[in-house]
Amino acid sequence: MADPLHELRVLKTQLRELRWTTQADSLKTLARASGRGPGTRGGISKATIGNIINPDNPTMPRWETYEIFIDTCLRLIDKAGVEPPAGGGDRRTWRLRYIRTRDALGEHSGLNDVVDDAAAEEPATVGESAVAEDDSVRAEVGSAVRQRRRSRRPLWLTAATVLVVVLVVVGWQVRDDEEPEPRSARAEPQSSFCAELGGRLMVEDSFDNTDTGWPHTAGHTEYVSGAYRLTAVAGTQIVHAIAPVPASTNTCMEAVVRLESGLGGVGLTCRGEPGLFARRYLFTVSSTGHWGISMGQPAESRVAVLAAQDRLAGLHVDQATRIGASCRTTIDGADLVISVNGHRLRYLDTQSPLPSGTLGVVGWTWLMDPGASSSSLIEEIRIWELPSG
Repeated sequence: MADPLHELRVLKTQLRELRWTTQADSLKTLARASGRGPGTRGGISKATIGNIINPDNPTMPRWETYEIFIDTCLRLIDKAGVEPPAGGGDRRTWRLRYIRTRDALGEHSGLNDVVDDAAAEEPATVGESAVAEDDSVRAEVGSAVRQRRRSRRPLWLTAATVLVVVLVVVGWQVRDDEEPEPRSARAEPQSSFCAELGGRLMVEDSFDNTDTGWPHTAGHTEYVSGAYRLTAVAGTQIVHAIAPVPASTNTCMEAVVRLESGLGGVGLTCRGEPGLFARRYLFTVSSTGHWGISMGQPAESRVAVLAAQDRLAGLHVDQATRIGASCRTTIDGADLVISVNGHRLRYLDTQSPLPSGTLGVVGWTWLMDPGASSSSLIEEIRIWELPSG
C-alpha cells in the first residue's frame, strides 16, 4: 500500500527549496516578511513556517497559510533578484501541487492541518494575488488540531572547563570593510553566509519543538520559549552542547544568538573531539565586543586565540546577533571563517590537529561571585555539510 504521506513529504521538500531561494537569513525574518505583504491577511509564525518546510512533519498546512507562505517567498525572491526553483515561479503550479497533495492524503488531511498562526485566526483576502482562492480546497481541508509537543528527553552535557585566554595569533586574517547595517534593517532578508558555500542543509531549528535532540540539563542547557538557553555559572565557566548531527569534516553553521544576562559570550563550535576534555574550534562573540576564532584546550585549562578583533562597530551581543562559522579542509590546511553580522574573519590552520568532529554551541561567563551566572540564547540555528574546499 502506497504511503499516503509521500506526496506531503515531496511538497514540503519543494517548499523548503523555495524558502532557501528567498535569501531570507532566518525563519524569524521570513515570518516578519509574511505580515508585510499586500492585503490584510496578517503573517504566519516562524513555528508554522518550520512545520511547513519540514518533510518529516506530517502536518498539512491550511490553504490560507500555504498561500501566504508562497506569496511571501515569491515576493522576496523577486526582491532579491534571483531565479525561483524550477517550476516554482508560477503560483498556479503551487496551487495544483497543494490540491494534488490534499487529494493524496484523502481522509488523513483532516487530522494533519496546522492552525497555530495568525493567518488561521483571521479571514484571508486574496487582493491582487495570482493564486485564486479555491472554495473546494477550503471546504475539504476541514477542522484542525494543534500538533502536540513530545516530552523532553535528557541528554548529557559536556563538562565545564576553566577558561584562560592565551594569545597565539598566527596565520592570516581577512575582514570585510563594510560598515554594519543599521539595527532597524536587520529584519530584512540578507544573503546567507553558509548558503554561499553550497552543500547540504542538515539541520534548521528554531527550538519551538523541544524534541529535536539537543541536550537538556535543567539550569545549564534547555529549551525555553522558542530558543535554546546556555547558562554558565561563576568562575569563568564554559557550558557546551553538542548539536544533534553526526561528526563531520566540512561544515558551516549559522545562528541568531543573544546574551540574555550577565557578562560573557556565546558562539559555535566545530570538529570537537570525543571525551570529557575535548579540543574543538570556537567561533565566538563576547559582551566586551571581542569576536574571533580560537581552539579550546580544556586538558591544558586554556583557550588558544587563533584570530580575533577587539571591537566590531555596532556589535551589541545583548541584542540579536547573527553569527556564522565554517570549517573546511583544503590542500593548505583547515580553513576557518567566522561571520558576525556580515563581517568576516578567516584563519588558516596549516597544521590542524582536528581533522573532523562534533559541532555545537557554547556559552561562558566572566563573573566570579559565587552563585552568579550568565545566560545566552540560541534563537535559531542552521547547519550545512559542505563539499571539500
